Amino acid sequence: MCQQEGVKQALTEAVVSRHESVATGMWRMVLSIPVWPGDDPRPGQFMMLRVSDDSDPLLARPFGISGFGRQEEGAEVEIMYRVVGRGTRIMERWRSGQRTAFLGPLGRGFTLPPEGSSSLLIAGGVGLPPLLSLAREMEALGRAGELSLVYGEASRGCLVDLGSDIFPSIETATCTEDGSCGNRGLVTGLLKAKGNGEGRHLFVCGPNPMMKRVMDLTAGRCLSAQYSLEARMACGFGVCTGCAVKLVSGNYVRVCREGPVFDGNGLSEESFGTI
Repeated sequence: MCQQEGVKQALTEAVVSRHESVATGMWRMVLSIPVWPGDDPRPGQFMMLRVSDDSDPLLARPFGISGFGRQEEGAEVEIMYRVVGRGTRIMERWRSGQRTAFLGPLGRGFTLPPEGSSSLLIAGGVGLPPLLSLAREMEALGRAGELSLVYGEASRGCLVDLGSDIFPSIETATCTEDGSCGNRGLVTGLLKAKGNGEGRHLFVCGPNPMMKRVMDLTAGRCLSAQYSLEARMACGFGVCTGCAVKLVSGNYVRVCREGPVFDGNGLSEESFGTI
């Protein structure tokens, strides 16, 4: 299991123990790992999951880790994903007992905010899973009361039910673009209603245009901001450099290795690119 440069990469075997639809096209999958060889994943880290035993499709797919729990010698890892292409269409057909393998945990995760501070989680669409992991970590530390969440989707059917066993009980505001649930509009509208992050630590994940707008709205207002970027990844550990993004310094970094979580002070509009 590799987390740092120079450590041998190795696939870990896993078995699907739970697989359920949680919204339109959105699935929650729990993987049972008989032997967990490394440290617990940090909120914001991801895995590269094999979706086929042959060469079609050849490449593993990256998924943010939304939950983790130890079980005797092994562990359970939870991911959430939206069906958007060939790999996820294959996964959609998986049932309990399906065997697979993954590489991870990978990447750089979130840094927890100072104890006793106020933090705002900003999630758009499939940006929810890494923030879910962070919220669960904070809840386990008895710090859920320091968090609030703004979460947006296209319509009611696309919203994950945050009142279920999925998300900790924190202050939550939701919106939909068509107005079918919560406020009508974009998640940035909810952000404006909360003072554009004034005096808070921000944790952001979602579509690139949303994150660009969040950066504009909160510049000079928030105490700090951490963004979990998304990018197309082939390897997941920095060899192919296909996921490189440009920082405000002009340097390029790899989302899979130096990220996916970045300090907002180092990002520019170019950092979000397109995927």
